[in-house]
Amino acid sequence: MKEEIKDPGQELIEIDEQGNQVEKVKADKKTKSNYIYKFISAIIIFILILCACYYFFYYKKNNKNVFDEKILKNLKLKNRVIFGPSSHTVKNIEPVAKNDVALVITEGATVSDFTPWNLQPEGSFRIDSDEYIPEIKKLADAVHKYNSYILLGLGHQGMLAVEPPIYSPSGGNGLLKKELESKPMTKDEILRIEDKFVEAALRAKKAGFDGVEIHGAQYSLISLFLSQIFNKRTDEYGGSDENRARFIVEIVKKVRKAIGNDMIISAKIDCTDENYGFSESGFLTAGKELEKAGLDLIEASGPNPIRDGDMFFYEETKKLAENLNIPVICLGGIKTYDHADYILKNSKIEYIGMARALLKQPDIVKKWQANK
Repeated sequence: MKEEIKDPGQELIEIDEQGNQVEKVKADKKTKSNYIYKFISAIIIFILILCACYYFFYYKKNNKNVFDEKILKNLKLKNRVIFGPSSHTVKNIEPVAKNDVALVITEGATVSDFTPWNLQPEGSFRIDSDEYIPEIKKLADAVHKYNSYILLGLGHQGMLAVEPPIYSPSGGNGLLKKELESKPMTKDEILRIEDKFVEAALRAKKAGFDGVEIHGAQYSLISLFLSQIFNKRTDEYGGSDENRARFIVEIVKKVRKAIGNDMIISAKIDCTDENYGFSESGFLTAGKELEKAGLDLIEASGPNPIRDGDMFFYEETKKLAENLNIPVICLGGIKTYDHADYILKNSKIEYIGMARALLKQPDIVKKWQANK
């Protein structure tokens, strides 16, 4: 006689005359099948997750395109091309913005009234007083009407000044007028010039700029502080990589506090060049300290930025990008689409900086895109 259980979900389904659990054996097989199904499903899900991770963290990062749209803080950039610090006139900047360059960075405007700067053929580029706000606003307006963005470069001439007083970290002859002796800066003078950068950044904000770039390269005053040759100080602004970077780091911190978190702060620093006192450790330390200070963007240049050849700051910039989490611009001798594509595909570099090539051919980005 068989004992039947109506509920198929019960553990004991049927017992035959010999007491064998006939349906129980079938149930065990079904349970094993469910386990196998779940196990295989878990493996498939795991593989899909690995594929997604590969796509987003490796494939996508290593298949960057010049024409990718990018989000830089609150800015939606139309591509990865940036017009580097090489001009401060509407006649040079507007044609570039008109031809789809995503971001423009001006030359360094002088932040201090007591260090005249006369290298530019068009005259001094200044932002050391409110009287210059209307003039620089023309630059911002010229770029914004083409849905591009613009950062105002901010700099101090230091030993490049052509009239006294000439300021420097540790003294020495002027770089343009060697008959003029530079003045080693006191702590109060350092703090005063830091405040001048803050005042200049606030003027850039009033003029409608999307951010500022702190000019710390090419023999500017900040550049001299970063150099082991020009900076022989024994106080907190000299003697170690961290101390030599303190001046620009303090500027970035103060500027960030003054202008808030919405505006971009970029910086340009000199890369490794032992002939001028820029070691690799100093270069990378400055980048890391600036990132911690609140920097959004960084580019590497050199004491002599106008050189022959192609992509001449690429290797140093590639190393900088590997050591930082903020986006890095590569500039210097980038003349063709192939240059730009190679840099993006073979490094963590996010942006392509061009200056002379865009001055000569403002529509180069549109021509690249038309040929793709």
